[in-house]
Amino acid sequence: MSERYEVRHPGVRVWCGNESGWSSSLLVWISRWTPEVIRVETPTVFHRTVWTVEQAVELRDVLTAAVRTGSDAR
Repeated sequence: MSERYEVRHPGVRVWCGNESGWSSSLLVWISRWTPEVIRVETPTVFHRTVWTVEQAVELRDVLTAAVRTGSDAR
C-alpha cells in the first residue's frame, strides 16, 4: 500500500461507477465513538457499483487501512 489513508471521520471517498453508468463514489469511515465498526456508505439504491481494476485496488487499500485502524482501537 503506497498511500496512507485516514479512515477516521470524515473518511475516505473511493471512486467507482454505478448501475446507471454515472461516475460515483462510496465513503469508507470509522467513527470515534464506535472504532470497531467500519462504515461503508454506498451511492446507489440497489448497492451495485462498477469498479475498474485500479479503483478496486484503491478500495482494497482503503479497506485494509480501515481494518488496521479498527484493530488498533481494540
